[in-house]
Amino acid sequence: MPAGLILVVIVASLVVAMFLNADATLRKSDAKGDGWRNEVATKIADVSDFFRITWMRKEVDAALGKNQGTDVDVQTLLQQQTETADGQTDTTEAPPAPVLPVIPAPTPASKLRFWVGGDSITQTFGTSMQQVVNSTGVMDPTLDYRVSTGLARPDYFNWPEHLVKDVLPNDPQVMVIMFGANDGQNMTGTDGKVYQRGTQDWLDEYRRRVAATMDLLKDPQNDRLVMWVGPPVMRPGSGVHEMDQLNYIYWSEAKSRPWIQYFDSWPFFSDANGQYVSDAPAADGTTKGLRQKDGVHLSTVGGNRLSWAVLARIQKYVDLSAGTVNPPANEAPPASVVERTEIPPEVPGAE
Repeated sequence: MPAGLILVVIVASLVVAMFLNADATLRKSDAKGDGWRNEVATKIADVSDFFRITWMRKEVDAALGKNQGTDVDVQTLLQQQTETADGQTDTTEAPPAPVLPVIPAPTPASKLRFWVGGDSITQTFGTSMQQVVNSTGVMDPTLDYRVSTGLARPDYFNWPEHLVKDVLPNDPQVMVIMFGANDGQNMTGTDGKVYQRGTQDWLDEYRRRVAATMDLLKDPQNDRLVMWVGPPVMRPGSGVHEMDQLNYIYWSEAKSRPWIQYFDSWPFFSDANGQYVSDAPAADGTTKGLRQKDGVHLSTVGGNRLSWAVLARIQKYVDLSAGTVNPPANEAPPASVVERTEIPPEVPGAE
């Protein structure tokens, strides 16, 4: 084939791909708030919608089982769950005050059902968590991460619905969950109103979704513990926004729900002033790289560091003495690195 024709084919393929992926490109641009790039992505998406190219892509995704977003609101799911529970229990008496869940001590013969999931940060963190949990010999882990997802865009992937339909029926005893990295973008309410990122209305709407999702995860028998891991500090200029404010929402909502235990990952990836660091010492004193080049995702080292810290926190609620919990000094964080006792809604210098 002549070189000129090869070039034409390549360019034509790139153009077709650009329009087929217009919706995904716009969604990622919205999440980062990319200014002029967002304007370009919006125009491409408009053209794709006009010629129904986006529709073609959605139909293909649906046929392949990739399009799992719906417009079912988390509050609707919670109401349905409550109605089902009321039909199975005596509702003549006031429900007891919530208390810390009781998790039976696992053994090698009766392993604890463990689930870890969330957005793309959970890809590396979750893989590490899975390996760490497996090493105990008394826990059976399941990893469930979805790239470019969160609570902001249920039309792309509806996490609350997925949890209710696909995760909770397996009755996990301990869940580790992380959202946030993709949620710093505009949201559309159930009434069609668009909430601008960072505004009070936006924060209120996000808080509503978080609170309802946390309530969805409560087991009627109170024998499920959920570790809600706040996303780590992001590198300035990474394009990921509002992590400190989202962490404040997670922390403050978890305080009134004993079955939800908030884990503060921020200090494990920041300096003494709460600012982003790409490298930090492990428990053996060796300095290692904790993040990937984008300043958002964790490296394998960072994933191991966070996993051992989360497992140490889980041990406060679950007796793992029948297993083996020996964090290697070159993977675990130093003992001096601990969670904050208060989560501020804003960290100076953070995005």
